[in-house]
Amino acid sequence: MTITASAPAADPAQPAYTPTPSIPRLLTELVAEEFFTRYATIRGDAEAFHPDYTTDRKRTALLLRAVIADLVALADPADTHHAAQAAAAVNALRRADWQMPLPAHAARVWLRDQYQQHTEDDSPHPPNCPGGCRGSGEVLEPVIWQNDGAPVHAEPVACLRGEDDDPHAEDCTRCHGIGKKYDAERGEYTVCDTYTPDPAYEPAPAPAHHGDPFSSAPAAGYADEPPF
Repeated sequence: MTITASAPAADPAQPAYTPTPSIPRLLTELVAEEFFTRYATIRGDAEAFHPDYTTDRKRTALLLRAVIADLVALADPADTHHAAQAAAAVNALRRADWQMPLPAHAARVWLRDQYQQHTEDDSPHPPNCPGGCRGSGEVLEPVIWQNDGAPVHAEPVACLRGEDDDPHAEDCTRCHGIGKKYDAERGEYTVCDTYTPDPAYEPAPAPAHHGDPFSSAPAAGYADEPPF
């Protein structure tokens, strides 16, 4: 028995792309994607590029090239040569994804779904991302510390592009605002990943600054004297 891959059938009443992408814009994006795939080799800066980033750039270039070929074929449905070229471009993308090739029509339907996902994806991190992920979107961060503060274990976490994570407030019942919770059994700290506010928490009153002209507290030694 032969098993073949399939793609959902296209609705002839619906346009192939909504909205229809501009071929000049796709060409501009294609050139940019191919530039970044070759930049490290030309400059010799391979260590500045995460392998996942360059792999994604190569895949995006294949995707854009296939979409351009599909748009050319859609402009003249009677031209079977352009349709065959579009299908070949799509199956080149599928080979890069380690997927089986599809027949021409099914391949082009699959491509349009892939392009829709591409337009909805977040922008990738650049290779010189301030967060230090080198384009992968993830960085290794300590998640377990000894009780003296020395890190003992790190795990991949989402890169925040160099921005600080939102701190927990002092009313967090897990970490009391330090971002780490103590494990008494193991004698170590772990990341407090869930802010859990204490509804009964009341902040400590601010200390009075005696002698401060802007303080509402009475000055020492003058509690019984009138203000004027």
